[in-house]
Amino acid sequence: MRKAPLTDITHRPLTGRRSNNTPSQAVASLTCSAGSGEENNPTRGLLEIFAAVQTGSISRKRSLKLTSEECDHHPSFPIFSPALNSKREIQQLSSTQVATYNSANQAEGPIKSRFSLSYNSKQPLNLISTLSQERLYGRQRNKPSYVSTRFHMLDYISRPSDTYTFISQDSTTLVPPFSCAYNNVANEARNLAVGDEDGTIHIVDTRRDDAHPEGTIRIQAHQNAIFDLCWTRDDSKIITASGDQTAKLYDVETKACLGTFSGHAGSIKSTSMKFNDDKIFATAARDGAIMIWDVRCSSTTTPHGDILYRPADRLLNVHANSARSIPPKKSKHGSDGPNTASAVQYMMHNENIIASTGTLDGSVKYWDVRKHGTYFRHDFPTPLAASTYTPLTKRAHGMTSMALSPDGSALYAVSSDNHIYMFNTTVLGGPVEQFGGSDFMCSSYYIKISVSPDGNYVAAGSCKDLYVWEVKRPDKKPLIFHGHEREVTGVDWAKDIGDGTQLSGCSDDATVRIWRPNKPLVEECQENESLKNMHGMVTE
Repeated sequence: MRKAPLTDITHRPLTGRRSNNTPSQAVASLTCSAGSGEENNPTRGLLEIFAAVQTGSISRKRSLKLTSEECDHHPSFPIFSPALNSKREIQQLSSTQVATYNSANQAEGPIKSRFSLSYNSKQPLNLISTLSQERLYGRQRNKPSYVSTRFHMLDYISRPSDTYTFISQDSTTLVPPFSCAYNNVANEARNLAVGDEDGTIHIVDTRRDDAHPEGTIRIQAHQNAIFDLCWTRDDSKIITASGDQTAKLYDVETKACLGTFSGHAGSIKSTSMKFNDDKIFATAARDGAIMIWDVRCSSTTTPHGDILYRPADRLLNVHANSARSIPPKKSKHGSDGPNTASAVQYMMHNENIIASTGTLDGSVKYWDVRKHGTYFRHDFPTPLAASTYTPLTKRAHGMTSMALSPDGSALYAVSSDNHIYMFNTTVLGGPVEQFGGSDFMCSSYYIKISVSPDGNYVAAGSCKDLYVWEVKRPDKKPLIFHGHEREVTGVDWAKDIGDGTQLSGCSDDATVRIWRPNKPLVEECQENESLKNMHGMVTE
């Protein structure tokens, strides 16, 4: 059977709740009167049919069929193809062909066309089929569908070759690592920077099994422990925060110190770089202060040729309470006092706002860095906003670390009350969600937190193992990444998802472990108990 010419695609009466036509009119013959003008333009009639289909006036599952009789009319006119489903294709019809069709109609008189309605069409209109499937199976109420990949996390494993150890400067003992951070772009984002207790930066290529110690870059940055570090966006430099009360900027390739940032009166616990600007970053320290640094200003050169920076802005006693006379109970390690600013984080939704947490209470505070100089005049400055805190116990609990989701919509903070709290970044109030577990314990202020690159998981160290929670299923128990023997402090996810992102953890057992997906090896370990004891497995 030949396909119908365009001459037979005519105006069609509409049915349904939005029209005044009766159902009987739907099966009636559709007539296009002869004559000139817009009423006899077949292109206009076809456009109206498709417009009606898009507004839902015609059933999506119906298709138009022509009788064999009607296929003989005007064979010289271009055949109507089911692929002709867009307005652009219709507009491509030449004016000469339309004029020929109109003149033929005027000569022969009005032509009647009959369309039979088919409810079993195997090839419905492409546009309508697509819209129907998107409405039924795609995004509902403008919310993307979520598919849990929790079962995939059980395929993660840490092999013996994924365990790294670092030797002290005198080559006599193993040094505990305190912090770790994956790079952003270079080497498929598989370079892991580790800061240890001796103040050394170790950069490991985690794609290679023999990366340590021959393939490891060593930079002697400080004479005290490195508690935090971060990469610049182009991975050419690293910023370190140390217990020697300074932060430093190092060139990764040349291992040269590009600047020393001095101004704190206590160990620097955290650092955060401003998004989309590698020249500005913030630090939080044990002296209770937050300082803003800008490498473009406030620098001097020492007689030895070192570049020394002063803070561009500072906030004092950001989490101190002048009315509190009795400090909270110290942690087991007794590492931080009640005035410590434990973490700082630049926000994404507003580049002029930084968030901070402290060891005195469980609050998160926002500070507007545009108020340059205002905070200098106040010993206890007033924050732009502060979260509400409802203690789960009688005494106050502080926060140890913060992490921002990849899209910047959620802020996570680890509390010493053995919970992780999630806050809405745009409206800072009470926690919108909390995560915990019967075995999860945050026993010191060295424990860090990290969010997966897809934003679906949050990881945190603990008194022994590494814990991972599924963000959208907080009711589920956390996944436990085994392998370490002592407290797990620094954690980080590899920025590149690829075929499965990596998760790393630093521990007081003087090792850094990396977990990566390897389903065949996991299945093999489950069948062999002796082999299982040699690897770091994941359990629920």
